[in-house]
Amino acid sequence: KNGTLTALVTNLMTGIPIDQATVSILNQKEMTNQQGLCTIGRCKLEENTKKEILVVEKGDDLYMEVDIYASRSTDDVYVWHVFNDRGLYRPKEDVHIKGYVRLLKIEGEAKIPTYVQGVIDCIICDPRGEQLQESKVKLNRYGAFDIKFTLPDNVNLGKGYVEFRLPDSKSETTHYFEIQEFRRPEYVVSSMIRSSTAYYCHPTVDQYVVISCEGKLFAGGYLSDASVQWIVQAESTTYTPANRSDYIFGRAQSFSYFSRNKDLTQARKALLLMLILFFIYFQGKTDNKGQHEIRIIYHGIAQEPIIVRALAAITDLNSQTQETGRDFLIHPCRYYVGFRYVKSCGKKGEPVRTEVIVTDIDGNLINDILIQCEVIGYGKEQKEDQNGLTIFEEITDEQKLTVVSSNKDAVILDYIPKLGGRYNISYSVKDEQGRLAMSSYKNYYVYGGKEKEKENENENHHDIEKETDEHEVNSYVPMDSLGIIPNAKSYQPGDMCELLIIAPFSPANGLILLDCDGQVSQPIGFQIESGKDSATVEFKISKDWIPNFTVHAELIGSTPREMKVTDSPYRPAIASHSVSLEVSRDFYKLNVSVDTYESNKIYTPSSTIHIDIDVRQYVDNAPAKKAEVCLIVVDEAILSLTDHKLQSLLEIFYPGRSKKITQFHSRTRCLLFDPQQVEHLKKKIKESLYSDEDGGWGGGGGGGGGGGGKRHGKFKSSAYDLGKKINVRSNFNPLACWTPSSVTDSSGRISIEIKLPDNLTRYRVWALATNDKQYGFGELSLTVQLPIMIRPSLPRFLNYGDTAYFSVILQNQTNLSLQLHTGLKATNAKLLTAQANRPAFGYSIVLPPNKRAAITFPIQTVHAGTARFQFIVNTPRNKASPSFGDAIEVGLPVFMPATSEAFATYGDTHEEVVLQPIKTPMHVLSQYGELSITTSSTALASLTDAIISLYTYRFECTEQLSSRILGIQSLWNVLQAFHCKQLPDISVLKTKLESDLNMLKGRQYPNGGFGYWTNQKDSHPDPYMSVHAAHCLAVVLNKKARKNVDPYMIE
Repeated sequence: KNGTLTALVTNLMTGIPIDQATVSILNQKEMTNQQGLCTIGRCKLEENTKKEILVVEKGDDLYMEVDIYASRSTDDVYVWHVFNDRGLYRPKEDVHIKGYVRLLKIEGEAKIPTYVQGVIDCIICDPRGEQLQESKVKLNRYGAFDIKFTLPDNVNLGKGYVEFRLPDSKSETTHYFEIQEFRRPEYVVSSMIRSSTAYYCHPTVDQYVVISCEGKLFAGGYLSDASVQWIVQAESTTYTPANRSDYIFGRAQSFSYFSRNKDLTQARKALLLMLILFFIYFQGKTDNKGQHEIRIIYHGIAQEPIIVRALAAITDLNSQTQETGRDFLIHPCRYYVGFRYVKSCGKKGEPVRTEVIVTDIDGNLINDILIQCEVIGYGKEQKEDQNGLTIFEEITDEQKLTVVSSNKDAVILDYIPKLGGRYNISYSVKDEQGRLAMSSYKNYYVYGGKEKEKENENENHHDIEKETDEHEVNSYVPMDSLGIIPNAKSYQPGDMCELLIIAPFSPANGLILLDCDGQVSQPIGFQIESGKDSATVEFKISKDWIPNFTVHAELIGSTPREMKVTDSPYRPAIASHSVSLEVSRDFYKLNVSVDTYESNKIYTPSSTIHIDIDVRQYVDNAPAKKAEVCLIVVDEAILSLTDHKLQSLLEIFYPGRSKKITQFHSRTRCLLFDPQQVEHLKKKIKESLYSDEDGGWGGGGGGGGGGGGKRHGKFKSSAYDLGKKINVRSNFNPLACWTPSSVTDSSGRISIEIKLPDNLTRYRVWALATNDKQYGFGELSLTVQLPIMIRPSLPRFLNYGDTAYFSVILQNQTNLSLQLHTGLKATNAKLLTAQANRPAFGYSIVLPPNKRAAITFPIQTVHAGTARFQFIVNTPRNKASPSFGDAIEVGLPVFMPATSEAFATYGDTHEEVVLQPIKTPMHVLSQYGELSITTSSTALASLTDAIISLYTYRFECTEQLSSRILGIQSLWNVLQAFHCKQLPDISVLKTKLESDLNMLKGRQYPNGGFGYWTNQKDSHPDPYMSVHAAHCLAVVLNKKARKNVDPYMIE
């Protein structure tokens, strides 16, 4: 937090460490040791000081580094983890939320989570921000909390949220959940490609790819005899081999070249629009294993990779559809050619250098492949026409080049542009079967031509030339890159880390700094001996560096010059690189195993099961006693809708550590001069000193400078003996268990008994275990099913008078062919059968083993309210065969559609009596509704809705206040003569009018203007708002209601 400065002082030319050099900053001084190192601790900058100056002295040499600043380490922070049971809810369902609050404290080099105690504020809001509930929740001794609330029946759909706040606004977080009406899925689908090999184009021989899809029921069994519809689509795409993202593959174009050229516009459109090659439909049905597959046959030649997408829509017997898909890539050739430019633009007459590689699809370099390059330039040549006028004639520069690829590095391919303008370049290769792969670049800009361009383009190109010239003169010591290769991808605390440092030059002195939200441990020095190109550095991993730290490596020495200088063939050299290394969080991990007493993981509805949770230390497998455990058992069908998952607590409470070391390198500020350019530089300096063009030095005065910045099982018939009553399933809560806080015993175990709901599905069991610093997670899946099952697919609601056809699926999960009797009994609904007024109706079918069948029950609603339905399926009573059965009871709301029919007429009241005949509408339901007759003035009737809207509007900015005053005052006489039932009494309106005028007065500025909300100094009057408010006041005056208006407002 207070900042630690580490300085490495070395000889500029050789990189040899300098000892006994004095390093000072902020009135603190230290001497360097034999390794040229010194450390100044507690180097904390003053509050009002952003940057400081570092001074290094040794004898007569003095060096100053300005703009030194320190990155401050992160302070202690609060971290929240809040989660719910399933993420998706219907109205009237219960929402369960649990959360943990930790304070991440800095303890030495470690960042450790600690318990937080106290009370938190909780505000529950619907998706539109309307507050549903507010409460306070106390954190338990584990720094955890849990809440439960029920969603209203009429809650808005969308993303609801809960706001949690610690007292005194120390920290807060917001947790979101979805509120929707949805149909519960009964199965899950997946797809796969049978072979995972690479696919290539072939000009003559048909190639094929097999793609399959599969459907499985959550309650067990396969989705057989389901309809499948495939859509297969192919289109061109791009492909970059692995680890070759720094090269261009496929089509590319310059984004720095601007032109109104029609060809360029078309080229851009070609890049943006995808080429659809084919779009084909297939249909079929799934087999006994719920699978269906297609064979996609292809052949032909292409110069670009083609992506083929296959999408399968699987529709069950009850018309429920789910989609799954896969895609695969067809490569045009066994090889890919990639390139990159050394410079972003070229110059006429000077070589343009490109680096070209040929790789296979995995990114490996390929040797001895002929690369063909075609270059076409477009420019303009200045000529005179027959009348002597200067014209610009379009010309082209076409070149063809070849080069052979290398498996060691990129090959260099140069071409010399003869024109100034834009160049299109393409590179192509062929494999052994003659298949072609091509990459291209459009609109590479070459300056130095006679092409007419827009004025701003000329300026841009002038800047490019200027920058190029300056780069040729002023070349700083470059920052080279060194390699850092660790001996492992991840480490455990106590492991030895071995780093192989690969150097770009030798001999050299190096330094290793370890960064974990700031410098940790002491710097580690190393050397690269002369004639060698690597060195090894070792150090021990600390648990305080969990979950990661950064290694900064610096290398200092000298290297031969590119430009020969008589007195010094070497120049200063510096290289730097950083790499992040992972330290496993397993040190703080708890192993959580979840199991049940029963060996068979297939259960029946409403059964009672025991879930056994065992929590142990990951490091030594010791029991984790007194650990808090949260147990959740939830329907996987609901989870599948949103792919709801629980996050890893270790990753949340041990977040990644950031880099906090700021590096300063003085060598990268040293200029390297080309001796041939020194005189040119002197000339430029003189010109800048005596030039008045920029007004910087003229007039006898001077100025200063500045700076810059930058599942399985068998069924037994014993459970369904003859004469046994069939249980009716009616509890379909997707949440089977929510136990937010239980504590393990001394053996690290806890057993929780739960009673399953009546769903036929697969449940996901989640167990989260925590203590102060350790966290663990375990899960289990269990299936609830019956030998024979009945699954109705019903709508969410019915309307009065509706006729509906209920689709019911019967499923035989046994290996026997069974005769099944199924029926429906209804209340407040009429079964549409041949015999009227029958309360029940049924079918008899024979269902083969492991098969499903769909049957339909037609019904009609009787009254508004709730209609209840009982569905049953069972086998006939027969002592020679097993007996199975299933029954389900559900209720559906029956609504009365609130349809109002209105008719309006008008007439004059000059006669004493006006007769108006009224005819009752046809086909009305006499037991519902009413006939309402309203008379009013036509003036009021035409504006009633507007006045009501203005009066009930809840926002009161100046615009709304003025509009309300204006509307009510304009219709004041009408409102007094004809009372509107939606508006309050006239006296209440009068009071409201006076209140609005007073509020308007409080928003007037001293200059008479009005703002939207306030007249404070930090705001200003708005001209449009002022005009609207003035118009309102003028109307009030014209209506002779002056007493309601302060005269000062008018004046």
